[in-house]
Order: sequence, then structure tokens, then C-alpha cells
Amino acid sequence: MYRRLLSLMVLTIGFVVSALAQERTVTGQVSEAGEPLPGVTVVVKGTSKGTITDFDGKFSIMADEQTVLVFSFVGYATQEIKVGSQSKFSVSLEQDAEQLEEVTVVGYAKKDMATNTPEIENVTDIVTPNIANSLQGKAAGVNINASSGQPGSKSNIVIRGVGSVNASSDPLYVIDGVIQTSSDIISANQQGERDPLANLNPEDIKDVKILKDAAATALYGARAANGVILVTTKGGASGKTQITFSTKQGVSSVYEGNSKRMNADQYVEAQSKGLANYYGTGTPADYVQYVSGVKEDGSYANTDWGDHSFRQGRTSSYEISMRGGDEKTKFLVSGGYYDQEGILVGSDFQRYSARFNVDHKFNDKLDIQFIGNASYIDQLDASDGNLFSSPLLGTYMSVPTVNPFNPDGTPRAWLDDNPINANFIHDVDKNPRRTKSTTGQLIGKLNYRFNDWLAFRQTNAVNVEDVKFGYYTSALSYDGRSTGGSKSNSWGVSTTLTNTSLLTFDKTINDVHNISAIGGFEYQSNKVNGINAYGEGFPTGLQNLDNAAKPVSVGGYETEYRFMSFLGQAQYNYDGKYYATASYRRDGSSKFAANNKWGDFYSASASWYISREDFLKDNTILTDAKVRSSYGVTGNAEIDNFEARGLYAYSSYNNASAAYYTQLSNPDLTWEKRKKFNVGADLTFIDRITLNVDYYIEDSEDLLLNQQLSGTTGFESARRNIGAMRNSGWEFQLNTENIRGEFTWTTNFNISLNKNEITRLDNDQDILIGSTQIARVGSSMRTFFLREWAGADPTTGAASWYVNDGEDHTGKAGYFQKDGRWATTSYSAAQRVESGNPYPKAIGGMTNNFAYKGFDFSFFLTYSVGGKIYNSTRRYTDSDAWYPYNMLESAYTADRWEKEGDISDNPAWGLNGGQQNSTRFLEDGSYLALRNVTLGYTLPKSLLSKAKVSNVRIYASAQNLFILSDYKGFTPTTVDPTGINFFEYPEGKVFTGGLTVSF
Repeated sequence: MYRRLLSLMVLTIGFVVSALAQERTVTGQVSEAGEPLPGVTVVVKGTSKGTITDFDGKFSIMADEQTVLVFSFVGYATQEIKVGSQSKFSVSLEQDAEQLEEVTVVGYAKKDMATNTPEIENVTDIVTPNIANSLQGKAAGVNINASSGQPGSKSNIVIRGVGSVNASSDPLYVIDGVIQTSSDIISANQQGERDPLANLNPEDIKDVKILKDAAATALYGARAANGVILVTTKGGASGKTQITFSTKQGVSSVYEGNSKRMNADQYVEAQSKGLANYYGTGTPADYVQYVSGVKEDGSYANTDWGDHSFRQGRTSSYEISMRGGDEKTKFLVSGGYYDQEGILVGSDFQRYSARFNVDHKFNDKLDIQFIGNASYIDQLDASDGNLFSSPLLGTYMSVPTVNPFNPDGTPRAWLDDNPINANFIHDVDKNPRRTKSTTGQLIGKLNYRFNDWLAFRQTNAVNVEDVKFGYYTSALSYDGRSTGGSKSNSWGVSTTLTNTSLLTFDKTINDVHNISAIGGFEYQSNKVNGINAYGEGFPTGLQNLDNAAKPVSVGGYETEYRFMSFLGQAQYNYDGKYYATASYRRDGSSKFAANNKWGDFYSASASWYISREDFLKDNTILTDAKVRSSYGVTGNAEIDNFEARGLYAYSSYNNASAAYYTQLSNPDLTWEKRKKFNVGADLTFIDRITLNVDYYIEDSEDLLLNQQLSGTTGFESARRNIGAMRNSGWEFQLNTENIRGEFTWTTNFNISLNKNEITRLDNDQDILIGSTQIARVGSSMRTFFLREWAGADPTTGAASWYVNDGEDHTGKAGYFQKDGRWATTSYSAAQRVESGNPYPKAIGGMTNNFAYKGFDFSFFLTYSVGGKIYNSTRRYTDSDAWYPYNMLESAYTADRWEKEGDISDNPAWGLNGGQQNSTRFLEDGSYLALRNVTLGYTLPKSLLSKAKVSNVRIYASAQNLFILSDYKGFTPTTVDPTGINFFEYPEGKVFTGGLTVSF
């Protein structure tokens, strides 16, 4: 894997260096109403290379004839000008209220020049219901994986490493200037949280920015420890009304990777050998008749259960939007429909979305904006994990010798001749798991400019989500036999109110001193109400709860939290060269007890534009250079709403109501804090090659851990702020403009290196996490803690493990030496050892974009190096025929012990022990994936003008064409964040065609 990545990097850099073309110096002046305009950003379109105008509005930049220059400045409409043969330009900018509003989206204030803020665009060619899946590998330091291939599932996003043990590591989301968190998106289906991006139509998104360091995140205070994702949706534009229609149609299939299963002959051979070895008498042929599914005459079926669980998925999406306006009023309205039939039977996702964005400028001082979003989602969930009706579990554990169909072709209700008696082919349509959610959001914004340096901004928002979940098990299904059929319903409503009031100051003194400041107040409240009910005993086909013969339980819940915040930031820059920024935020939260309701969070940063100094001003090699540094403290408040409170639960006893204590109060519970240090540099060479380098150290302190208590309290443990951990690493982002002209080629490459280490626990005591992981000072969070697999005992063929106790076991029964180390066939005698962790050593991605006339072509790669995956699925599918379930074909073809003296990693068939937790099932999670390939064509405008069509683009794309990995599951890209895989829904290969038409 390392060699592949190194070869890829060397090849790309070689192409880049050889492709650089000749340029010339282009100069000019930018003005407003005849007055010079300093500080205007001048950028080569499609790149991050550029400069800014000086005191007199003048600029100088390297460009060729095909270059398009983009002129932008806060509060002014952006202009684009093609260079052509001209060498000197005079540009006039006009004020634009919409651009002023975009400053709010970047943060609460102007962008801090001491931070590197990746901006991700052009992600809609990738077909996905959640835009987060399209961001993978696009920004350094951001690790994104789909939690499941289930349509509509939540993405796991980790920015600069996991920073908490028990609190959430999800980033904060800010959509159109309004804070949202994953916890606000309720999950009545109990399948885990959904991130806020799942409710957005990707076609409505203008851009996504990712804030990582303290300089960028400090103003979000108590909720920004895990980074911030800023999403800006599209708005209106002055000019002729434009109508745009787009559609995508796609098909998908499962990416099975190395997870192919045994066929019937292989299964019978393995099981019969296993039975012979287990009983120690006879030959394998004597035991064929005892293998599951084998009939008395020795015949058996040959069923590939994957043919019935996996299918060709289908995706359709349609979007239409209308945007336009004049100098005073701009508008956009859009609607979308997305329909995905998953690659696993019983999984579907539908979303209807609508949106509007209207802003009106009353005069030079006052403008308002209203944004409305609505979505309806209908999701059918294919159960995974260990449910008997799970198509995934059934596919891998049902034996191939069993015929799942009756003679008349109908599915059998249950399979007495199958170790997994459930028949998912029969159950999947009879046991639906359906979630329906309706979301609505309304945002109102007001901007009032007192003068050219002082303004007031007010934002109010309300977000409501209604979620209903129902799970029915038919009396005719295996899971429903014992209950006569059952039905579980739950319903919840989440309401979030947000109020933000900001006063902004921005003034330039004597043309060289720029001072900007912001101060404000923010309030947010969230309330969730819900009920749930469960009943048993349903007549076939009747699924309403009032049809239950036995109502079992009815319950309800209500929970809420509130945040109140005061914030401020001041920024000073001298002559566009030296920048200094300080931020402060004081947050109060109802989640914490009286002693620590309030927390203080802050940052300080500085940057130096070296390239604007006289000694580098005219340098044609290093055309732009900036160094920057920041330090600050942010917080993590993503804990349960009543974590600090003493809690009671209510029940009944002997026909009387009763209450009992379930959680001790902790009046000193406080915020988890993340201290962030960052130093970086942004370098541009010959106006074509941009390199961003960052080094960071982030210390998470006051982590919430379970502290052991005396038994006299009646509790085993209580949550306390007693832990700490550190994430440190490097980030590199390289953007190159390789070829300019009629044919263009650009490359974006990034790599991130992160190290995670626990630095403090309660009395430095280890914390066991489940049966496979540990938290230990000096090691990474969730380090795998397992017995070390030693393969087969050369004498007996039994499973064995390395002892790792440092003792001499000469002459002891059950012990032997292998590779100079002591091993044992006694599982309990072997010591557990640290065995790696789930966090990659390096992650990143590379995008190449090509364009020629109307054609465009791009491909996108992502990679991950290091990081372990515990393949718990293999404990069943690679169990040496100890279990009667089916197994992977790789278990059949692998070298295996057969006679005394054989040296093998795999025990003899049929011997117990090899399926127990050990490093045998711990695998390398490294991969290289071709995530997306797109070929498009935009029709010439000369062909469209007569039809009154302004733009037509057609394209085809493919996703996940290959994923190179040694992992023995489906793919290493859909694994639980803990690094443990147990029958996870896999990703699929997707082939899509798309069309976009604008009128």
C-alpha cells in the first residue's frame, strides 16, 4: 500500500512539473465610483492563487491569455475578466448586499487570515443522499467514512482525531449561519443519530467550508472542540430569471471485495472434515450425512444466498430551481426528489425537498433575507447486525446446502434444516422497519448599516423535525413466531430555536490600519418530546397497534437543553501584511450543574504575508507566501442533557407506584475542553503551485470518564472530569494548475498524519472497552487489547495463542515454542496485549480535473494507511467449521493444518477455540479507492441560443470502481467508528448518467 501511494505521488508530481506553461505579468487598478479600492482579492479562477490590491487599488499577477481573473471584495459583487491579449486592466466594483451576507456564513465575522479554511465545491456529480459522503478525501485533516451503505445513513466525520472518550466527536454544523448538531436530529428509530446534512438536497448547496484550528473555531466556543462544518446554500442573483433542471439516473451493485462465500461442495467438505476431526473416528465421508442441509440420499442444494440478499440498486433524482431578481430583490426557489433503492433487499430511501431564499435591499442601510427549507424522508431500513431476520447475517451464516423455497417457488417461512432458522427471503417483506421524518426550517436575517464601518446583524431561526418509526414482525416470520407477531412504534418531535444578534465594526485608518471587530449575543434552545408503544399478538396482515391482542408497554419522554452565549472578536491588520486576531466567547448551558454552568473559550492568532514585503513583492518564483499561528481553547458540550443531574426512574411494585435512583448528581461536572495550537504556512509558486502546510497539537482535557465508586453508594461508577488525551499531526494540501489554455489540467492532493494518545485517566487506571479494546495512558484511545494469535499447534492442529507472560514454560503440557516464543492451546493462559488501534496513520485524497473546449473529465482517489479493523464477522464466517454456519471461501482455500508437523496459521477443521477473540481477526484497514470518475460535455452556446437555452451539460460518472485492500470483509470504508465490523451494510459500485439544463 505504501509503495502504491508513493508511486502515485511521484507520477503526479512529475506530470505537474513537466506541464507548467509560460505566463506574463498582468497589471491593473480596481476602483469604486472612481476611487481606488485597496484590499480587493484577485484570484486566478479555478485555483487558490492570487494577490490583493495595494493602497492605490493596484495589482500585479502572472497570467496567460486563457486565464480568467476573479475580483472579489467584502460587500461588493464579484467580477470575472478573461485576460486575453490585454496586459493592463481598469476594473470597477459595485456594492452587493448578498456578498455582505456571505461574510456571516464564513463565521460570525471576516475570515481570520491566520487560519487555513478548506472550501469544497463541485461535489454534486457524486450520487448520494448525504453530501457528507462526497467530502471524503477533499480536505486535509478530515476523516470521513460512511457508517453504513444503508441509503440515508449518517456519515462519521472526525476532524483532527478523536478528542473524547464518552462525549460525541461529531463536528458542529453551521448551515446558512445557524448552528445545528447531530444531537438535535432525533432518531426515533434507535438506529443512531443522523447528521443535519441528510436533510439537505446536495443540489441546493453552494459550498462547504471546514474549520479546524482555534483561530477558525473559537467563536463557536463550547461546541467547537471537534471542528466546524460551514454550509452555504445557493441564493438569488440579479438579472434575467434562470430556470435550471437537473436529473441523475443510476444503478448500483454490491462491492463484495474479499468476502466471497463457500459454495455447497466446499461447505460439505469443510464440515465433514470438521466432524471427523472432532469425533476422532472415521473418515470425512462417514459424516457427510450429518452436515446441515444434506438429505438422506446424500444430495443437497447449492444456494448462493447473496443472489437473494443483494440486488441491483437504482437511484433517481430530479431537481428544479428558479433564480433571479434585480438590484433590490433577489430570489431562489427550488424543489427536489431523490429515490434510492439500496443494494440490499429491504433498504430504500426517498426524500422530497423544497427551499426558498429571498433577500430584499430597502436602501443602502437596510436589507433582509428569508430562507426556508422543508424535507420529507421515507426510509426503509434493512436490519443488519445480529438480528435473525437480517439479510446480511442470513447471507453469511445460512448454509448453501439448504433450499430456501417451497416446491411451489414461495419462500419457506423458516428453515429447520438451517442453523439460522430464519429465512430472510421470506421475512424481509413481512417485517418492515420504516422511518418517516418531516423537517422544516425558517431563517430570518436583518442587516442594518449605520455607516460604512458599523453594522448590526440579526438572525432568528426555527427548526422542527417530526420523526415516526415503526417495526413490525409478522407472526408468519421466524422472529415473530414466539409473540404471535409484534409491532413497535415510536414518535418524536424536536424543536430548536436560535437567536443571534451581532454588532460589527470595520474601519481603515490612514489607508494602512484596518480594524474590525464583532460583538454579540446568541441563544439556542432545543426540546424533544416523544412517545413509544409496543404490542404483541397480531392477526396476519393487520399492523395497527390497536389490533394487538396484548399491549405490552407504552411510554413517553421529554428532554431539552438551552445555550446562552456572549461573543466577541477583534482583528487588526497593518498594510495587508501583518494580521492579529483575538476571540472570546462565554457560554452557558443547562446541561451542566450550578457550579459550572458557564465556560470561557478564547483564541489568539497572528499571520504575516511575507510575499507582500518589498523584498519578495516582485518575486516570480515565490509569488505568494504567508505564515500563521494560533492558540485557543474550545469546548465540547455534546453530552446527555441531564448528565450532571441526579436522576430517578419510575416503575411499579406490588400494584403501587415506585421510584428509584438511577444516576448520582455531580454539581462539579464541567465542560470538556480542547486546547488547540496550530502553526502553518501557505505558499504559492509561479502562480500555479499552492502548498498549505499545518502542524497542530490539540490537548483534550477534563474528559468525562466513569470513576469507580465505593459499593456503599449503591452505584458502581459516576461520570467525572478526570481524563485527558492529545492529538498531534501534520497536514499537507497541494493544489497545482498543470496546464492552462484551451486544454486545462489541475490537481489537488492532500495527506494528513495524526497521532492520538491518552495522557491521563482516573488514577491512570486502564479502562476496558467491551471485550476487545482498552483505554490506557500512553496509548491511543480504543487500542485493541487481544490475545495474540499463534495459529495451529503443529502437533495437534488445535488453536493456539502466544503466552506473552515472560515466563519459561518448558515441560508444561499445552505449551510449545513457535518462532522462538512460547505459545499455548489454553486460551485463558494467554495474556492480552496491545495490538494496534483503529485510527489511520495517514489519510488523504487526490483529484485531477481536465477540460478541453466543452468536455470535462475528472477522477478522484482516496486512501488510508494503517489503522486496524476488528473483523468480528469472521468469528462466524472463518470459524474452522466449529460452528455449523457457512464460511468465507478464503477459509476454504487457505493453507490449513492436516497432519502432525504441519506449520499453519489455520487450525484443523472442526476444532474448538479458534473463533474466540484474538488478533486472528484483527486486519489492516489500509486502502486505495477510486472514488469517482466523471466525464461530461457542455454544449456550445452557439447551438443553444436559438432554442433559448443558456446551458446544457450531460455527464456520466462511476463511483467505487475499485477499492484496493487486503481486508477480508466487503470494504474497509464502511466500518463502525470503533473499528469493529459486525455484518455491516457494504458500499456499492454506482454508475450514473446526468443532465443539467438551464433556461
